[in-house]
Amino acid sequence: MDYKDNIIVSKIWEDETIFELQIEVYSQYVNAHQTCYFDGALLNELASFLTGFCNSDNSATYFESGHKTGKYTPAFSLTLSTDSQGHITIGVDLEICDVDDRSHRCQCNVKCELGALERFGKRLAKLNEGEIGTRIALYEM
Repeated sequence: MDYKDNIIVSKIWEDETIFELQIEVYSQYVNAHQTCYFDGALLNELASFLTGFCNSDNSATYFESGHKTGKYTPAFSLTLSTDSQGHITIGVDLEICDVDDRSHRCQCNVKCELGALERFGKRLAKLNEGEIGTRIALYEM
């Protein structure tokens, strides 16, 4: 397992109902980031999706933060899969905001272990109450 793979989520702005997150992805082949907007309910949905995947009775494997086309704020998605040895691959799809039609995207795989994914999901929910600058990583360095 290459522990240089990582996903880092940081709270960079907030108001009364919404906050802006920066999503950073580090994989064997690419480092990329994007910003996106979340509210508390969507962040809890993401946290539950990640921790739920770690339970054998949950079959959800896809999460999308919003619409990837049209006149919406930037969106990303995660697809989870596992191999026979319990290693997790997170398929990450980030929007690269350099064109108006939202057609530029970065897709890569981040590899991790089940325990790291579960801890990451549990820590993500804490961003709801975290201050601006709060940072949560799949693998803390």
